[in-house]
Amino acid sequence: MHSILFGESGNGKSWLYKKALNQYGYHFKIANCANASRLKSLTNEIVNATTPSGTSRKVAYTEAKEAGIRAVVADGRLSYQGQFEIQNDEPLLAALKKFRNSIGNGDAILVIDNLESIFGDSNLMSELADIIILLDDPRYAETRIKFLIVGVPNGVLEYFARTKNLESVSNRLRELPKVGGMTAPMVRTLVETGFNNLLKFNLNDAAIAEIASHVHHCTMGVAQRVQEYCEILAYKISDDRVGYSRNLLDSADKEWLHIGFREAYTVIESHLNSKKTTIARRNQVIYCIGRITSHQLDTTKVATKIRQEFPETANDTDMGIGAILSDLATGSPALLKKNPNTKDYVVADPRYIMCIRTMLRKENNGTVTKLAFAY
Repeated sequence: MHSILFGESGNGKSWLYKKALNQYGYHFKIANCANASRLKSLTNEIVNATTPSGTSRKVAYTEAKEAGIRAVVADGRLSYQGQFEIQNDEPLLAALKKFRNSIGNGDAILVIDNLESIFGDSNLMSELADIIILLDDPRYAETRIKFLIVGVPNGVLEYFARTKNLESVSNRLRELPKVGGMTAPMVRTLVETGFNNLLKFNLNDAAIAEIASHVHHCTMGVAQRVQEYCEILAYKISDDRVGYSRNLLDSADKEWLHIGFREAYTVIESHLNSKKTTIARRNQVIYCIGRITSHQLDTTKVATKIRQEFPETANDTDMGIGAILSDLATGSPALLKKNPNTKDYVVADPRYIMCIRTMLRKENNGTVTKLAFAY
């Protein structure tokens, strides 16, 4: 069995496998799917990752022999040369053997990282499926090299859907537990440790709770995003003569959106109502999408959330939610993806959820407004 390690981008998958493999003494090489996409060959990237730069390979040899007695002339014996081609292993097998020979009998892992980089390429996904199936072949299995495939959660589902030999591939793979984000208590610990213990801001419990709740909500607990947001807020608290106040969170929101969410902001903005309406149901739907915690959503879940968040404008009908969700799954780029076999939707990119939570605000009158963003 080979393994899949998955989790949202920014939660530390690469850090985790490097730490674990080093800690337990595994020998490992990393093949990057971004390079495979560039080279249009996963095999070539594996060869590059496992073969030291400048390595030469003998492909032929020349043998010189003396001619027979009948070819003797006055000047001496004649000789002739024969050229012979060497039958080499195919590149993937040769690469795995080189990796094995370089480490002896130690445990070996070949990491296929950034799997999401090749999802859109059916040829590379097919090549990966073939490679996984080939690893059971005795010629490849004798190298005793395990594969660790690393990607994001949506990508794992798509990966199984795209492989041409689904059953053969899935029988050889197992999913490791998801690399999850930080929980709300973890974020609070980080906020308190960073702001009070290290930076000596001496924030009271109410301020720590307010910051931690807001940061966890906006970032969904994704470790990298939590760190980014807290760093921005720390500078703002440090620069403010009065110290921490609630308005600094709004300022930090804007700067955080500037850092890595320009594209996401543009996508969400393009799906909002183009003009103000009395209810602006479409904006309410997008606002609620950012607050649904399950991986998949449908008309019922969105309607339930609208009745919770906007009871003053909700009614007993479907409120046109089905048509709105269908529309949000169209266009380029789309905000949602629809499962062709069910009525469920998923958000096309987790960054869209973070951006929705940060940029959209619910007003007392039931309308949804957006945080101004300077391009």
